[in-house]
Amino acid sequence: MNTIKKKYSFSEYYQTVLFIKKLMREINAPFAAKIKLPKAPKRRKLVIKPKHVKSILQKIDKLPYEPMRFRTKADVLIAATSGLRAEELYNLTLGNIDLDNRMISLEAEMTKDFEDRITFFSEEAKAALLDYLKNHKSRTLRLFPESNIRRAFQQLNTNLRIKHMRKFFSQQSDRLGMPTAIKK
Repeated sequence: MNTIKKKYSFSEYYQTVLFIKKLMREINAPFAAKIKLPKAPKRRKLVIKPKHVKSILQKIDKLPYEPMRFRTKADVLIAATSGLRAEELYNLTLGNIDLDNRMISLEAEMTKDFEDRITFFSEEAKAALLDYLKNHKSRTLRLFPESNIRRAFQQLNTNLRIKHMRKFFSQQSDRLGMPTAIKK
């Protein structure tokens, strides 16, 4: 059991112990009731700091294809400064963005909670988005297709994903003292 615990994930270990316990009960082993199921380990809280986002941006500058660099930089900065969910970012079109006011309008169909929402993004994200739009030659209305973002993040060699940018936005807002009511 210790070998399984060290070699495999917690869920695999849990399933193995559960199976053994059921098997021991089935064959009426006297010690079956003494087999205890393992408790899930506490998950460590993921803290994403500005240095992590800066590191990703530095790695983006080293991506081999220019269109990929522009798109990835724009999507990371928009996600990190607006608090968009990954799915919302994937479905974003130019019609959702007001560049002059740095505002993104999300329709209810695009959001997880099915409510219209407006969010804002930074000047740096605006500049990255403008660079991307100058070089944007896509056959789809969506600005940041999921497959393209996933491909870019695979090349970045980082454990962070686009979904973590929303977490960064939330944590950074807390660090800067933004009230939760405003963040929501």
